[in-house]
Amino acid sequence: MARRSRVEFPGACYHVIARGNRQQAIFHDDADRRHYLNRLEHYRTRCDFTLFAYVLMTNHVHLLLETGEIPLSKIMQRLQFTYAQHYNWRYQKAGHLFQGRYKAILCDRDAYLRELVRYIHLNPARTETPANPWRYRWSSHAAYMGKPSPVRVETSLILRQFGSRPGPARRAYLAFVAESLADGHQAKFYDVTEQRFLGDREFVREVASRTHGERPAEAQRPAAPFDLLVRAVAHACGAEPHLLLHQDRRRHWLKPRALLVYLGRTWSGLDVRELGRHLHRDPSRISRLYGRYADNPDPAAEASVEAWLRSNANTHA
Repeated sequence: MARRSRVEFPGACYHVIARGNRQQAIFHDDADRRHYLNRLEHYRTRCDFTLFAYVLMTNHVHLLLETGEIPLSKIMQRLQFTYAQHYNWRYQKAGHLFQGRYKAILCDRDAYLRELVRYIHLNPARTETPANPWRYRWSSHAAYMGKPSPVRVETSLILRQFGSRPGPARRAYLAFVAESLADGHQAKFYDVTEQRFLGDREFVREVASRTHGERPAEAQRPAAPFDLLVRAVAHACGAEPHLLLHQDRRRHWLKPRALLVYLGRTWSGLDVRELGRHLHRDPSRISRLYGRYADNPDPAAEASVEAWLRSNANTHA
């Protein structure tokens, strides 16, 4: 069965789970964890999303966040690729670090946010070798206790539910979390409607009305064979197609090539080795170009490329 399209709109709240490929470790030491959190904060600022909770485990990550104008797919694409790029460089690895498609459950914030924050913060206590969740360094629990955090976490929405003053609210929140310490895995947070929604039928209807029944923008993009994509990017950037693939290293080609690499991965589905062959560059250079564009995207250029592809799709079919 084909996978269902993601539902994305400003203000959507998601419980995201990203796992290592074949259950492999994605963090080997504290330096890895710090780098991931630095990336998370970088994209939180750049993509303007609200983070309610996170936890880093050895082979997976939980995030609870609410998007702004930039959809979840773009946020996770940039976060996971740039972390994987760092990981592969540090450990001299190649290939996929994360397991295929991350899981993203669209949540009824009003009904589930408080319980999901608790569930995420208790993850360290549910492992084969349990860790004390109150002292675990790699979750956002400390932020709820008023301690410094490497990532800005929105805690006030939850804490206000426990009291108007910070001290009593934090103590009440801590008691609330402790109530579920022995509960173990909570299947109810994964038993979702239509594989995507954590909420009742009324919530699903509200989502449908908010999105007007449309498919997400990411799924509406035209198919982009790489040869056609090269022509579209060249048209958008005012260049000859063959020059984008040339070995000329002058700086004015850097931005168009970074755009081509980014769209080659995300629209044409090519990996860094395939793109390296097309552009006559090694995979590490392709990864750097992707990261450069992911950090400084150009929506206007993407729109121009997409418009060209749409207008020429039938001509070149």
